[in-house]
Amino acid sequence: MTDSPHRTPSTDILAARAKVAVVVPATNTIVQPEMEAMRPPGVTNHVTRMLLPPRPYDDMAVYQKALETEQGGLEDALRLVLPCEPHVVAHGHSIHSFRGDRARAEAETARLEALCGIPFVTPSMAVLKGLEAVGAQRIAVLTPYWPPADAMIAEFFTRCGYEVVAAEGLKTTGPTRVAQVPLEAIRAGFRAIDGPRVQALVHVGTNLPVSAITEAIEAAHGKPLVGVNVATYWAALRRIGIADPLPGFGMLARL
Repeated sequence: MTDSPHRTPSTDILAARAKVAVVVPATNTIVQPEMEAMRPPGVTNHVTRMLLPPRPYDDMAVYQKALETEQGGLEDALRLVLPCEPHVVAHGHSIHSFRGDRARAEAETARLEALCGIPFVTPSMAVLKGLEAVGAQRIAVLTPYWPPADAMIAEFFTRCGYEVVAAEGLKTTGPTRVAQVPLEAIRAGFRAIDGPRVQALVHVGTNLPVSAITEAIEAAHGKPLVGVNVATYWAALRRIGIADPLPGFGMLARL
């Protein structure tokens, strides 16, 4: 990003405390309103969009290959948002960050922070920090994805030292369809993966509208739900020293 030099973060009249840059895929319609609903006083969010290669749901071999690529327009998106001098970047695209193990996730975070010159919060590291905060080791994971992605995500958590008791994908037929999944189908998905051995529910897939029903799901299951969008925004705020509870978004958001 040689044509986009690092800029010193700055506050302004509306962002008296901080500015959060939020990067989302071009097809994503859920991250922006969910993170805006979580925004505490004196903080403003600034969304930028990135293009991603297609991930065909009707060809699992091509789908698997798409999971293995780092291609996408992240750097272009950052060039558009860093000039507003944000304090932190919250990355609203989860699937590619849930690969390998913690060392890979930490290395990717370090690379992106060096690229931006400010803190950068990836969804995988945010969810790991969320699980540490709620004290859970045995988890059940719900995604909007297909089996190759679910296997990759389960392997990531296993390699990070968690026991994945269950993992289920809702098999949505394209990225914009993820945002159209009925809330009752999401609730049913959590019911399907929960069990007495599960200590925490986990949601991966940033375009799945889970954040607003987090507290209802936690009440129904009696355990924390670490959802990717809540965890990412929570971790971004905590990373820059903002410790406000985020009411209405579950146990993690109050820590």
